[in-house]
Amino acid sequence: MTLIQAYEILDVSANADTKELKKKYRQLMHRVHPDSDAFKRQEYPYSAQEINEAYEVLCHAAKEKNTEKRESYRETGSSHTTSQAGWHRKYGYGGREAAGKWDAPQNPNAYRKRKIFHKIEDMDGNTIGAVEIAEGKYLWNLEEDFSLFMKSIFECSERLLSEIDRERGEEKQQTVRLRFQAELAYLLAQQFIDAGGVLEKLLTPVETKNTADIYYIPAMLETGEYAAGLRAGMTLYPEGVRQHRLYLQTRSGREAGYLSLRDDRLYHIVIPLLEQRRVQVKIEVSVKQDRKNTRGRNKYKNIDFWLRIPKEAAGTFPESIGLQIQGLLEKYKDI
Repeated sequence: MTLIQAYEILDVSANADTKELKKKYRQLMHRVHPDSDAFKRQEYPYSAQEINEAYEVLCHAAKEKNTEKRESYRETGSSHTTSQAGWHRKYGYGGREAAGKWDAPQNPNAYRKRKIFHKIEDMDGNTIGAVEIAEGKYLWNLEEDFSLFMKSIFECSERLLSEIDRERGEEKQQTVRLRFQAELAYLLAQQFIDAGGVLEKLLTPVETKNTADIYYIPAMLETGEYAAGLRAGMTLYPEGVRQHRLYLQTRSGREAGYLSLRDDRLYHIVIPLLEQRRVQVKIEVSVKQDRKNTRGRNKYKNIDFWLRIPKEAAGTFPESIGLQIQGLLEKYKDI
């Protein structure tokens, strides 16, 4: 599960602290509990399993943010010398001079510029915040921390929605805003990730041909109640992508569950390529399974996932993404 999905499921803002996350988690778990008289399960669109997973993802992210140290840095300016030294080691010039000097290709057709952020650490090596070093239509590359890339995408989506709110002189309800922001961030990310180009830097192809590369991606199938009957070596087939999840089925047409990727970066590469019908896949239930995957309510199966991507996909971005972004913003204006 990605941060985008987790924020949407738990219905909290990106600035929520651990206390707020815990409070919201308890409210929602009570709401979806089958024995609860106060609420009915169908009134909330996500299951207890999804709420629990979202809570774990966001709690982990909140710990990494180290909010207390970040706020201390903003208020006192501590570790200033250390951060400037870090700048000099990495870039050869001070932080203020770094603006506009990010070395990465750009997508001139991207809907909006985004900011590039760089981590600031204290003398103990703890992350205490992030500073903006550049702004442009820069593509993500491995030099840019992926969590900070997603931060820049969230910030970009926030600006776009805020512009509409200011223009109309009203602010949408948080639930509505978060729903639109999650979808907007997902679309924006696609305009800054060269899926075909970056995949070859993250993974080594298992087979290379003149027209396409084939990659093997260890993955999992979240099966829920569908685990029974899935045998090692069984071939699974794409059923379709719903809510940015690839659902799989057996040869007989029985739904098997949906694809879960271990690397969050790959989620923002693989799923968009599937939605755009730019790749082909081969999927089998793995011979080797982790026993812990079947404990409790969470049911997972290890799967072998092969992705065939044409070489022509590198460096290209579907024009339809910009139109989808514009359509989503127009829809946000009208609600």
